[in-house]
Amino acid sequence: MLDFDIRTADEHPELIPRIAKLSRELFPRFIFEGDRAIRDSWDPFLESFPSYQFALFKDYEMVAAGVTSPLWWDGSSEGLPDRSANLYPREEGEFNVCCALAGLVVPSAQGKGLSRSILLVMRRIAEQHGFSSLIAPVRPNHKERYPLLPMKDYIEWRREDGYLFDPWMRVHERLHASVHRIMPEGVRAEGTVAEWEEWTGMRFMSSGSYVVPGALTPVEINVEKNEGVYIEPNVWMEHKIPQ
Repeated sequence: MLDFDIRTADEHPELIPRIAKLSRELFPRFIFEGDRAIRDSWDPFLESFPSYQFALFKDYEMVAAGVTSPLWWDGSSEGLPDRSANLYPREEGEFNVCCALAGLVVPSAQGKGLSRSILLVMRRIAEQHGFSSLIAPVRPNHKERYPLLPMKDYIEWRREDGYLFDPWMRVHERLHASVHRIMPEGVRAEGTVAEWEEWTGMRFMSSGSYVVPGALTPVEINVEKNEGVYIEPNVWMEHKIPQ
């Protein structure tokens, strides 16, 4: 089905630091440095659940990776977590779904359709663990081009062929995933004004809402309080796994 060598981190523990490093390289700095839940949970989580983490190799080179998590979900849209802080278990428990946390493509391999292959492996992992669903708090990858548009409006956009406008959401949809609802706080990044200037390469001389590189919504800067707060909504989608 896939023309790749699929390696999971339980069989290849050396993948864990490589996946962690690639994650930080591909996502904006303010996500891994400003969101306390992600910053404190990511590496311990990867190490705790290695069978859910994988990489794709082509000609002995790593070209992509995926991060997934086991979760318990009651099956309702309302039961899906509102915050990313609830997506990183630290120990085994009662789980019934697999959650797709990150699809990662190394820069030299981007633009070659690997995102679909990543999702197919994630679905396979869900199936191997006996789960009936793969759920995903999708971070729409073209939303950063429209940071002032509310997410609820953006996810309604569709192309002339009827598919969703956003490329990453469209990859999910082409694999028959459905949209459940918006996740209000997929990312909550906080930092001082100086930290935000370091993370973005911008200057913030007065309080206000700022559009910064890589952000899906504006960052709220308060110079008087010496803080910046970024709250990013994501979009819950579900893949049904045939049983």
